[in-house]
Amino acid sequence: MKVNLDRIIKDIETLATFTATPGNGVTRSSYSHEDKVAKEYLKTEMEKIGLKVWEDGFSTLFGRREGKNPDAPVIMIGSHYDSVVNGGAFDGVAGTVAALEIMRVLHENNIKNEYPIEIIAMNAEEGETFGPGTGVSNSRAMVGTLTEKELDTVRNRHGLTKREAMKEYGLIPDLEAAKREKGSIKNFIELHIEQAPILDNNNIDIGLVEYLPGIGRYKVKFHGKLADSTAPMDTRQDAMIAASKFVLAVNQLVKSLGPGIAGMVGEMEISPNSHQFVPEYVQAKVEIRTFDVETLKDVNLRDLLMAEIKSIQEETNVEIELIEMARIGYSNPTPPSVMVKENVDKMEDICKDLGYKYTIINNGTGHDAMIMTDFAPTNFIYVPSKNGISHHPDEWTDYEDIKKGIDVMLHLVMDLCKE
Repeated sequence: MKVNLDRIIKDIETLATFTATPGNGVTRSSYSHEDKVAKEYLKTEMEKIGLKVWEDGFSTLFGRREGKNPDAPVIMIGSHYDSVVNGGAFDGVAGTVAALEIMRVLHENNIKNEYPIEIIAMNAEEGETFGPGTGVSNSRAMVGTLTEKELDTVRNRHGLTKREAMKEYGLIPDLEAAKREKGSIKNFIELHIEQAPILDNNNIDIGLVEYLPGIGRYKVKFHGKLADSTAPMDTRQDAMIAASKFVLAVNQLVKSLGPGIAGMVGEMEISPNSHQFVPEYVQAKVEIRTFDVETLKDVNLRDLLMAEIKSIQEETNVEIELIEMARIGYSNPTPPSVMVKENVDKMEDICKDLGYKYTIINNGTGHDAMIMTDFAPTNFIYVPSKNGISHHPDEWTDYEDIKKGIDVMLHLVMDLCKE
C-alpha cells in the first residue's frame, strides 16, 4: 500500500487557495466563505471514495468508512482546516489531508476493516477567531464541554457572536446533537506540524507524543493612580511597580513547585505608557504549563497566586484583579493530556520498520487531541516544520515529511482496525 504524494500536494495547495488574503498567507476563519468552500472541497473528495458524509450539530464534517461490525466504536482520524489571520498552508490542514489520504489508500486497496473509521475535519480550532479560551471548539462540542453561554458571549473580529456567525454561515447550532457517547470512539489520532524547530533542527522525520502539557491562563489587572513623574515617591500607587513585583513572585512560585510545571508573565499593557507619568493601569497575562499529574495534585495554584497578590496589594496600595482565561472556575490549570502508550510503542516499531528517524516530543500548544484524551484513547504525531515557523505565511513543511507522517499513521490505523 502506497501513500500518493501527488494527491497530498494537490490537496494542500488547493486548500491554500481558499483564503481571504491572497498573496499574504492563508486566512480561513471559522464560519467564513473560505471555510465553506474548503468544506465543499473536502466533502467532494470524501464522496469520491464512497464515504458516508455528514455534519454534526456544530458544523464539524465527518466521512465514515463502514466496518465489518458497524456497531463497534470508531477509529477517528483527522484535524482542523481553519487558520489564523495570515497563517500558513500546513497548520491543521496537514492532519486533515493525512486522514483523507489514508481513507483513499484503504479504499484503493479494498481493505476490510473490522472497526468503522471516520475522518473528522474541524473548522473552529483556532482560538484567534473568537479570542483566548475559545479554540478547539469542535472537539469540545463533541465531548460535551462547549456551552451555550460561550456561543452567545464571545465575538469575532467582525463583532459577531459564535451563534450569530454560525447563523450567517447557514447553521443553527445544536450542541446536544453534536455530542458523542463516551465509549463510541475506539481511538482518536491526529497528525500536526510541530510548531517548534526540534525535528527540523535535528533532521528527524517523526515526533511521537506521549503527552501534551496542560495549560492555565490568567489575566491580571493592576489598578493604581495616575501621577506626574515629579510626585513624591512615598505617595505613589504605581501599577507598574505592583506588576513588576508580581512578575518576580510568579517566577519564584513556579520554580518552587518543581520541574513538573513552567510559567511566566507576559504581554503587558501599560497606561499611560510614558516616561512622564506614573502608570495608573497595567494588564498582564500569565501562562502556566503542567508536565505531570502530580505537581498540582495537592496544590491550589489560584490560592497561591492570590496570596502573592494580597501581599503585593498591601505593599503597593494597588488594587489587583486575577481573572482565569482558561477553565473558568477551576483552581488549577488542566493536567497533561496523556496519549496511549501502547500505540506510541507501536509507532516506534513502525518507524523502525520504515527506516524513519523518530523521537519522543512532549511539548506543544493546545490541539484537539488535548481535548480528546479524557474522552477516548488518543494519539498524536508531529511532522517537521521549517525553522519551527507556524501561524505565518512563511510556514512550510516538506511534502515528503508529511508523507512519512501519513505512512506511520496509516500503519497504526491498519493495526487498530483489525478485529
